[in-house]
Amino acid sequence: MANYFKINGYWKDDKSEFSNYLVKDTHDVNEYEDNSIFFYGLSEKDLKEAIKAKEDTAQEFVITSYEKIAQTGEL
Repeated sequence: MANYFKINGYWKDDKSEFSNYLVKDTHDVNEYEDNSIFFYGLSEKDLKEAIKAKEDTAQEFVITSYEKIAQTGEL
């Protein structure tokens, strides 16, 4: 069962902020349920590590906070 999270953060290049982007912890794509997913494959552990790492990640964005919102079938 997949977990979903809302993340907040900013883009590294111009520091513009974003909020409530949806992230799914698996790489499984369901075209009916996942049409608004921003990023796949970030577990809760990954999110916590990304927050601690700040800009020291391979991503083009920095995660500043997150909220677990649902599991598959609950969106």
